[in-house]
Amino acid sequence: MAKTSRQIQGDIYQLLRDSTLYTMISGEVYRAGMRPRDSKLEDAEVIFTAGIPSQIQTGVVTVNIFVPDIDAYDNGVLVEDSQRTEEVEIYAQAWAESLTAEVSNYKFKLQQTIYTEEEPTIHQHFIVVKLAYEYFGDDEAPLIIP
Repeated sequence: MAKTSRQIQGDIYQLLRDSTLYTMISGEVYRAGMRPRDSKLEDAEVIFTAGIPSQIQTGVVTVNIFVPDIDAYDNGVLVEDSQRTEEVEIYAQAWAESLTAEVSNYKFKLQQTIYTEEEPTIHQHFIVVKLAYEYFGDDEAPLIIP
């Protein structure tokens, strides 16, 4: 049986919450649009990007991990904390590589290289992880996340 976008988003949310990556960031994991606007923490946001229902369901889920900018030169100008964004990119890469069929009924691969983008309005940068998935289905009840 094919899963809905919210069910897939919930599955990825749970895989991230159960991961070492979650312990390496200072914030929480949120579904798309649920991250507090004023958060200054390293939060992760799980976004359902695309899905195609078929015998083997396929699609893409994006995980954005926010890193607050820093005042590196003590002059009031906030810039990317490039050392930290590089560290988080490496943690995210290790997490993506750990997502095997042994831990879920999904087969994952990176859709593109993990990279960092700027979000100037909130003085943060975010690491972008685009996971292509294949879902093979199972007989268990759907995973429900509040």
